[in-house]
Amino acid sequence: MIKFEDLKQSEVVFNEEAHTYLRGDEKLSGITSLIHSVLQLGVYPDANEYVRNVQIPKAGYYGTCIHKTIQIYEDLGIEQAQWPEKEHPTAGTLPAQDVSIELETYKRLKPKKLRVIATEFTVSFGMFATQVDSVLADEDDNIYLDDHKSNNLDYYPGGKDGLKEYLSWQLSANAVMFENQTGLKVKGLYADWIRKGDGELWKIERVPDEKVLQLLSTEILPKPEGGFIYINEAMQVEAAKVEEVKPVVSNSKDLAVPVEITTAIANLLKAEKAAKVMKEKLRDLMEANGVTKWECDAFTASIGKESTTNTFDTTAFKEADPDTYIKYLKKITRKGSFKITEK
Repeated sequence: MIKFEDLKQSEVVFNEEAHTYLRGDEKLSGITSLIHSVLQLGVYPDANEYVRNVQIPKAGYYGTCIHKTIQIYEDLGIEQAQWPEKEHPTAGTLPAQDVSIELETYKRLKPKKLRVIATEFTVSFGMFATQVDSVLADEDDNIYLDDHKSNNLDYYPGGKDGLKEYLSWQLSANAVMFENQTGLKVKGLYADWIRKGDGELWKIERVPDEKVLQLLSTEILPKPEGGFIYINEAMQVEAAKVEEVKPVVSNSKDLAVPVEITTAIANLLKAEKAAKVMKEKLRDLMEANGVTKWECDAFTASIGKESTTNTFDTTAFKEADPDTYIKYLKKITRKGSFKITEK
């Protein structure tokens, strides 16, 4: 019976807090940013600064707590589902999490005939590394890989199908890296989607290895502010191909939209405008009284600490070295924004 000790370990070290992968002094790229950059999957092109700096970190902490809870449960048999508040440089105080119901959902979804032999298992290939959420095996020692996701499908680009497409590439890359590292064949791919008591177990289709290897052949260059520039011209051109769509202009006479939709949106626009004003007033009151966190029965308001970060001055770089600037420009197609303007 295959065990964790039988799996060849990666020489790459994963830093959980910084979310970085190191092979000695060499910094590797994760798979998520590779898929985002080259294939444009799982990308929120219209996300504003608040979404990027506050909402996404909060959602990320929720997902991290689910991952840690599952890992401790599988590795130690302990049900640790309570996680404390955590400070974030842009989102302020990330709220404490109780993911007990998510753990119960995971236990219900977990394939009954498979056993977990490793959690958060680091694999690497070339200049890329990642962690496989769960490595499973059946009674015949066939290997399966599983990934845990907690995304809000109402907002994820492409919804459930979009997340499954992303997972197909992610888990397929995991499989190629796992097989190359351990010498063991991966028979199947799974993903369990778990969110607020709801959940589903999905069988994920594997992308052909030649396409995955093409993705993993992407060249990377470090950015001065952190992260990488990804160069894979063939795949990026293919991902950018979209069918040209002519705009269709319509109004209430041509398109029958239920009155409850238009009424709800109209009320929401007015409420958002009023809420923005009130939020500014609340912040002014808190700052005037030296308060960084305030609570009531309906919500919690917090003001994060000021932070300093480094940004890359693209304008100055373009002026200083225009040839290099042009060399690394890439053309991408973003989904058109959806905008409603109050009359």
